[in-house]
Formats: sequence, C-alpha cells, structure tokens
Amino acid sequence: MQTRIALLASTAVAALALATPADAAGNWYASVTGGGNWADDNSFFVNPAGVTRLTWNTDDDTGFVVAGAIGMGLGNVMSGLRVELEAGWRQNQIDGSFTSNFSGPPPTASGMVDYDHETFSVLANVWFDIPIGSGFTPYVGGGIGWADTSFDGAYTCAANCTSGSFDFSDYGFAWQAGGGINFNVSPNMKLGVGYRFFQGPEPTALPPTPLANISSKELENDNHSAVVTLIFGM
Repeated sequence: MQTRIALLASTAVAALALATPADAAGNWYASVTGGGNWADDNSFFVNPAGVTRLTWNTDDDTGFVVAGAIGMGLGNVMSGLRVELEAGWRQNQIDGSFTSNFSGPPPTASGMVDYDHETFSVLANVWFDIPIGSGFTPYVGGGIGWADTSFDGAYTCAANCTSGSFDFSDYGFAWQAGGGINFNVSPNMKLGVGYRFFQGPEPTALPPTPLANISSKELENDNHSAVVTLIFGM
C-alpha cells in the first residue's frame, strides 16, 4: 500500500508539471547533485521476555549521495514554486560487532558485522525559492516517493555461530526534507549548496545461522546529506 501511494504521488506531481503550459510555468531545468551522506548508526538490542536475543553495535563511515532531477518552475502559480522528479543513490559502509543468545546470558554467539547500506530512490520534490538577495536564492522544501534499500554484507562469527553473507532488503515509501542556497553562475546556470534529511524503507535484520529464527529487528534508514547541486536552464 505504501508503495502504491508513493508511486501515485510521484505520478501526480510529474503530471502537474507536464500539464502546465510552458508560458505560464516558466522554464524547464535539469540538475545534478552530489555530496556526503551520513547514515544513523544501527546500534540496538532485541529483548523479548527479558532475554537479550540480538545486539548490534555499529558505526557508519562517511558515504555519498548522487542524484539527478528534471523540474519546472511554477512561479506564475505560486511565487518561487518549483516541482521536480528526482532519482538518487545513497551508499554507506557500516561495520561493528554483534552478540546473540539462545536462551539467556552469557551471550552464546558473537562476532563482527560488516555491510553496505545502499538506497535507490525516486522522489517527487516541491521546492520554494525565497528571493531575498541579488545573485543568490535560498530555498526550502522536500519530497515523497519510492525507494529500494539493501543492507548487503556478512557476519564474521567468533563463537557459536556460522559466518556467512546476508542481504536484508526492503522497498516502499520514502521522503526527504531540506533546503539550501542557489547562487547565479550565468543566466542559465546556478550552483547550490544544501542539506537533505532522507528516510527510506527499513529492512529487517536476522541473526546468523543457527540463530536466525530467534529474533529480528527493523534497521533504521535515516540519512543526513550535505550536497552541492548544479542546475541548468533556470
């Protein structure tokens, strides 16, 4: 259901842009974005019936985000309004340790966990430009849509479990919010800096073999990005 809602919302915003006459809406534009991405740590414990079944303590390395978008200004509909369709890719390397129990303390299994946190997203964005100065324009906004997330890595067991790879994945609703400042480079080009908060689907983690049926935990997918954007055609 969430996927269907996200796709419908994306289609609706894209259709709005396509249906708006060019002479009433302003110019089409294209943009490319890149920057650093920081994913929130997935350090947690699952504690059913008072027994800690699964614990992760992880730390993420600085990753990256890249995106491209096609958009249109709708200034004659609402001052400063822009809509766009954006495709993006985020990736972070995560490592840490884990423990897991069969029935109670002390831990019966332990080791290291290492994985790539990857998300592909398609979002319908709405941005509002704030014309407060000559040569630069602050903006705020956000978007909703669909994303596919994968936590692809491996357990390296130190005791009482079997080392092996895993791919915890999920897809569905995603959203982002942010803002920044765009600077005029030429009549048809802007260079911007900004911030994005992105939240996507939350895959479910399972312990390694032979503990995989003991417990599970949804992994958070909250991301913070510092980005640079180049906009053509505004």
